[in-house]
This record gives sequence, C-alpha cells and structure tokens, in this order.
Amino acid sequence: MDISEHQVFEYRGRAVAFERAGTGTPVVFLHNAGTQRHIWDDQIAALRREHEVFALDLPGYGDSEQPADGYRLADYVAMLDAFLETHRRTDVALVGNCLGSATSLSYAMGRSERVRALVLINPLTAKTVSSGQSAGLAWADARLPLAPLARRLALPGPAVSLIIASQLGARGRRQRLYNSPRLRAHWSDRGRLRALDGLVQDFPAFAALDAFTPPPGFPPICTLWGKQNRILSARAGAELNRTLRPHTAVELADCGHLPMMEDPDRVTSVITDFLAATSRVAMPEAAGGS
Repeated sequence: MDISEHQVFEYRGRAVAFERAGTGTPVVFLHNAGTQRHIWDDQIAALRREHEVFALDLPGYGDSEQPADGYRLADYVAMLDAFLETHRRTDVALVGNCLGSATSLSYAMGRSERVRALVLINPLTAKTVSSGQSAGLAWADARLPLAPLARRLALPGPAVSLIIASQLGARGRRQRLYNSPRLRAHWSDRGRLRALDGLVQDFPAFAALDAFTPPPGFPPICTLWGKQNRILSARAGAELNRTLRPHTAVELADCGHLPMMEDPDRVTSVITDFLAATSRVAMPEAAGGS
C-alpha cells in the first residue's frame, strides 16, 4: 500500500529511512526489533487524515543502514532526539511497539515537555523480557560468541516463518500473517541479526523503565498488550501498569506481539480515541487504566 513518501534522515553518517504523511499534530511510529516501518501502514492510513505522521526504520532495520554499533537503548533515544530536532517537531505523540515503546518512554523521561502523549504497545522492559521467550535468547547471547554469526548470517525462509509465527497470537496465526511480506521483509538480509544481538546485550539498561514512576505533568500514557504475547510477558506488563499508571490500558485477548497487524482496526481505534481525548482536554495526573 503506497501511503506516503519515503524519505531519508542522515544520522551519524548513516541513512535512517522514514515515511511522512498527512498534516496536523505530529505522531511518530517506532517499530519493534526485527520488523520495519511498514507494520504501521494501516494505522498511518487512518491517522494521516488528521495528523502529520512519521514512521521510522530504526538503525539496523528495514531500509535504514546497518551501523557497526549503536544498537543500545540510549542510541535509539539519541537518534529519535536528533530526528525531532532536525524536523523541528515538538508536542509529538509517540507510538511504539516493544523496542519502539521503550525508546518512546525513555525519550519522554528526558524530554517530557516535548511529548504530548505516549502509546506504549507491548513495552520492552527488563521485567517484561525476563518473563517472556526472549529471556532464553538473552541468556544464550550473553554466554555464546553470537555477534560474528549475527553479522554474517542470512536466515532461510522456513526459519523466518517460525520466528514470525512465534510472535503471533491465535488471531494472527489464523490470518497466516507469517506469510505477510510486511513481516517477512528484511529478515533474510545478511547481517540483519546484528541489531538484535546488540539489543539483547543491552537488556540490563531497560531496568530503568521498570523503576520509573511518572511525575505530575508527565504526558498521558496508553498501554496496549497482546495477551498471547510470547516474546514479552503480558502478565509482567500488567505489573508495569501499576507503576506507569496509564490513563488507558487495553489488552487484546487473541493477539500476540504484533497487534497492529493482527487486529489493525482495533489498534487504530485505541490510538485514535486516546489521541482525541488527549487533544480535547488537559489530562490529569494518571490515575489508573480504563
């Protein structure tokens, strides 16, 4: 689906690919590790009617270049800061999934005055990852010399199908989304596992998100979890909600790690309703999910 214009942002000598569409208050979409900006195509098609929408390929993913390093959470936050500075965008709504959520929340923790609202889908934290399937990967990556293999390996098609299927809930599997070109894109590119290896090595840095309690005046938060998420723990996500105190908390019973594609209409509705609410009134200090 051709929904917007493909552009490039130069960051530390490397090209970061992004899409830009629509006009209005800005919304920035950040994908999870392993995917790319087009997982948000359905949401962008809807939000562009009332918002200026950006969707980025994080460095190492999608059409963005693969730097030799720079795959820590702090690196992604710095890239987002540079992107918004370059495009002179403040008062933005940030929408992320997994790594994209962690990047969004971390950015807002340091630049809350520049963020209007946060939509955190399956947020990656030390606790949500340690209770999910990725915990085993983190254990292995910390003990085995996987980095050289990650730089050279190109995954075969059947392995890509298994990886994607493991991220889906019952709804996504019924739709056979493991065959979706949007989800399969770039998984077979040589060296695409480098960014994942760097992310796993940096998992301890995500503990700061578990300890964060939003102060008064912090941007309103919406959390959304796929209850059948096997990559991160939705149960740990429910515990995280007690700390984050989101204005809106949604759980999709039959979705997994990729709800924006598994149930695009529902996810789009959650995002648009939340953003509409935050634009109508000044939100009070977060007081529990709804």
